[in-house]
Amino acid sequence: MPHIRSFPEIDPPSARTQGDDLAAMRAPVRDGWFGRFLPERGQGRIAWIALSAAVVILKSIAIFHLRADSDETQHAHVVWAWTQGQLPYRDIFDNHMPLFHLACVPLMNLLGEHARILIELRLAMLPLFFVCLWCVFNLTERLFSRTLAPWACLAAAAWPGFFYTSTEFRPDILWAALWLGGLVVALCGRFSLRRAFAFGILLGLDLAVSIKTPVLWSALAISAAIALGLNEWLGNEKTAWRRIPLFLGVIACGAALVPGAIVLFFAAKGAFWIMYYCLIQHNFLPGLKRWGHPSFDRWIFPASIPVLIGLGVLAFRQAPDGPTAIRRVIVLLTPCFVAILLWSYAPDITRQDGLPYLPLLPLAAIPFLIWLQTRVKLPGLEAGLFTWVLPVICFVELLCIWNFNPLRTNRLKVTTHSIQDVLLLTQPNDYVMDAEGDYIFRPRPYYWVIETVTRARMRLGLIRDSLPECLEKTGTGMCYLYSEGFIPATTLFIVSNYISFDKDALDLGVAGKELKAPSGNGTFYFDVAIPVTYAIVSESGITAGELDGEPYRGPVRLDAGHHMFHRTSGAGRAAIFLDRALAGGFQPLFDASEKIIAQEQARAANRGRRIEASVGVSE
Repeated sequence: MPHIRSFPEIDPPSARTQGDDLAAMRAPVRDGWFGRFLPERGQGRIAWIALSAAVVILKSIAIFHLRADSDETQHAHVVWAWTQGQLPYRDIFDNHMPLFHLACVPLMNLLGEHARILIELRLAMLPLFFVCLWCVFNLTERLFSRTLAPWACLAAAAWPGFFYTSTEFRPDILWAALWLGGLVVALCGRFSLRRAFAFGILLGLDLAVSIKTPVLWSALAISAAIALGLNEWLGNEKTAWRRIPLFLGVIACGAALVPGAIVLFFAAKGAFWIMYYCLIQHNFLPGLKRWGHPSFDRWIFPASIPVLIGLGVLAFRQAPDGPTAIRRVIVLLTPCFVAILLWSYAPDITRQDGLPYLPLLPLAAIPFLIWLQTRVKLPGLEAGLFTWVLPVICFVELLCIWNFNPLRTNRLKVTTHSIQDVLLLTQPNDYVMDAEGDYIFRPRPYYWVIETVTRARMRLGLIRDSLPECLEKTGTGMCYLYSEGFIPATTLFIVSNYISFDKDALDLGVAGKELKAPSGNGTFYFDVAIPVTYAIVSESGITAGELDGEPYRGPVRLDAGHHMFHRTSGAGRAAIFLDRALAGGFQPLFDASEKIIAQEQARAANRGRRIEASVGVSE
């Protein structure tokens, strides 16, 4: 009768014999604590250090130069809202779990309000990047090979998708660090009840960071089921299935603590149902993108199962003992299943979804390297692998990093410049309209953020686009101009009532408009929608005349409605222009605004033609 060993009580990997796998390669020379993380001495170590230094240099450049993603400023805006005493979901819209934002509140208070805030927030993400790499190192070292661990770590760091997305200020890098840390806790030691509880707490923290965490749980459950099934089929030590429910219960108790506390907190604030809407109802929209449309993507998951079981069989048979085999199968298959579940069933796949699984994908090559070592007996194969093959692969990754994004130019400065303009031209309580909180430090007049799901809900009529009324009611003086996400009428309202003023921040406009050609006696007739204080300016010369029958002596507040201006001095085109922008040294950019208006009118016309064509086809 075979010896029965409980799955949760698996011991650390036993000593391996020479020839078991790559872990049996010649042990590297140890030279102090730091040397533990380096390849063995020789050309391979030199190449590894040089490539690692290149990763650090590129990472530093990316922090200062990588263009700002709208998600970064949105998350920064939510953190800022916490510092202002606002409650997310109730006071401002957010469709993300709150733990990351809460954790960043002390940092935001420390840094204060300034235009280069994103650089400092990105620097704060750097430790989490290294935590992810440390987890990859430990998983590779404990489950596969000490010799391969530094290279797996470097390959993960240089993976372009992971490299760039982990540079940005977003919750997903904390999500990835907690997830990978949970795998280290679960797989790198004897799985006792205490370890199960710690693992559960990390899973709960993951859920408190991202609502997408159940995808990770599902992938882990599928991988663990396959690993235990392979152990029943191929292993010598059987699993005590009766004890597994106990450990699952302990994990569940740990996982419920932090999310439960968060739910109770918002419920106590009277915000439970709006939190439920923002996190669940809003995000899960039938018919969104790939949902509700015929697609072969849904078949990727079932088609991949036999292939991944084959990978699991290969890894299981290579392991020196059953417990190590189970761990290897789990750590190899889990990231693959995460990716496949997302590609098969997620309605909207984003770059940040890859952060929890991309660092582990290089490990999928290890079983094939072990197979190659055991099947191909060539002199110098091992030395060539660590001296040439792995360095070349990592070097190619670095070339992809350099080519995927133009780091030679500072693309972050556009966002930095726009934030600087907002801070210069507004007071703390002034409203500024943007798509998702792009300018961070000012309240928005509109509850909804304009992102993928919101746009889809607007198209379906589930959310009413009341932005023009909000802008009028609040007298919003600055507004985002490139607003393709709005419905056409709202877009045209924005570009017709806000005017470009800074050639280095063309995505931002201030309240104002170019006045149409005057009548024969030099009188301009125009309508005002945004009630703020305006100056009247001309392309050349000092502007003078009569405004609504009164002498114009300088900036004046104009209420919503029809107005007229009779110009007696000044020449060229004329415009009404937010007075604070004029006082700040800016002038209307007539040509830029005309171009934006023409583009939006063309887009609206194209949309209309497409709608007419679709109606004609349906009839």
